[in-house]
Amino acid sequence: MSTLPDVAFTWKWHEPSTVPADELTATWADLEITVGSETPLTTVEDPVAGTVRPYTTGSLYPLAEWIAFHWWSLQADARPGTQISQLRFAYRNGVGDQRGSWWVRSRRHTLRAAGGGFRWPDAMIVPEGRQTRIVWMPDGVPARRPGPRHVARGNAVVGSEALAAALRGFVDAVVARLADWGITGTPLQREWAELGATDPAEEAFCRAAARLGLDPYTEAGPYAADIVRTVRELPEPMATDFLNGVAPQRVADRLRWVERAREVAGQGGQAHPAITELRELSADIRATFQAPDRLDNAWHLGYELARRVRAWAGTADTERFETDTLLTHHVEPVPYVDRGLVGYGTRTGAGGPVLVSNRTFTERPRRFLEARALCHFLFEHGPEFLIAAAHTHRQHIARGFALELLAPARGVAERLGDPRALVTAEDVEQIAEDYGAGTIVVEHQLDNQLLAQDFRWEPIVPTVFRPVRYPKGAGR
Repeated sequence: MSTLPDVAFTWKWHEPSTVPADELTATWADLEITVGSETPLTTVEDPVAGTVRPYTTGSLYPLAEWIAFHWWSLQADARPGTQISQLRFAYRNGVGDQRGSWWVRSRRHTLRAAGGGFRWPDAMIVPEGRQTRIVWMPDGVPARRPGPRHVARGNAVVGSEALAAALRGFVDAVVARLADWGITGTPLQREWAELGATDPAEEAFCRAAARLGLDPYTEAGPYAADIVRTVRELPEPMATDFLNGVAPQRVADRLRWVERAREVAGQGGQAHPAITELRELSADIRATFQAPDRLDNAWHLGYELARRVRAWAGTADTERFETDTLLTHHVEPVPYVDRGLVGYGTRTGAGGPVLVSNRTFTERPRRFLEARALCHFLFEHGPEFLIAAAHTHRQHIARGFALELLAPARGVAERLGDPRALVTAEDVEQIAEDYGAGTIVVEHQLDNQLLAQDFRWEPIVPTVFRPVRYPKGAGR
């Protein structure tokens, strides 16, 4: 079983310099935030003192208030995962620091937005289902402001329940500190008390609204009926992927599209014999992914599943895999470009395994979509699924599968000859063309696998052909 790193908040209170104290001075402390054995994301360099320390110093009240007011987003909203993917600052051994300014990212997930006059680490917290990704980056150089600067860099996945417990314990401690100093009626205390009184039905609504990218208390009102309808009409996990991918104003329209897609796909058909065989072959991966107590990396499970499918098909790592032989692909168009909800699929459609997409795709993106659908056919417990832009645990295993099925990391390395050498844009385009995959597929394989520190690859020793020596005057 994969063991995820622990996340911990450790603090040491300072005694207030003034009495009576307000909420800022009463909660002044040294704070260290650690994720496993990674460099603490609170690591600070003080250029004046010439020191580096693992903690930051300031009032913990603003950070606790930020956690409380964005509690449901931190628990359920996977949408900022798109920002991590697009900005491409999450790859520790990849393309480097291309973040752009922190304030263009979601303030509900960016720790620095806690503000309060304090400079918090530039970190993002994005839930992906049972797991939550935490990415933190050092302050830019040269520094935009004088004084101490955060210098740590990390990219880790932690258990969502463990993170929620750590966040809850931290806020509880700040609230208790306020009470110890006789401070009452702060926004933090009121918000935290209301969260603690949330009943199960309200919590379910709040999580659903957060998945839609909304604050449940201030923004979800106009969409409440659509949220309730989604949870009622779509089974889990379809509802989670749907809400994490669809725009709030499109919910009713996209629910109607799912109904039409179901009609197009039909029902009652038999699964393709090959799909049945592959499901048996991948039963252990499916069980691992679905087990509630397992926290294995979804991308790595996708890679392993793709390798098994290629081996089953007898397709070498350097060869193109045909995606359309195991499914039927239909198009049920929408009158606008919708990147949030891309497709619907069922393993038991009228013609067997069926994929229905919302528009006609050119070859390369079509093949990637079909590869994602094939993965869902193999690991889903139920027959139906959605393919969405959501960065959830389920969508990640399908993306990892599609990357490795279309452009296997070892095959890409073999085609490059030496993946550690300089790779040009022309190299990427040629490999993508040979595999029938998008250039971004090859780039992701380079970033995520070939450039990873633990990637192991040994080149195949080429066969040495010795020239044939003909006797003088012999015909050739």
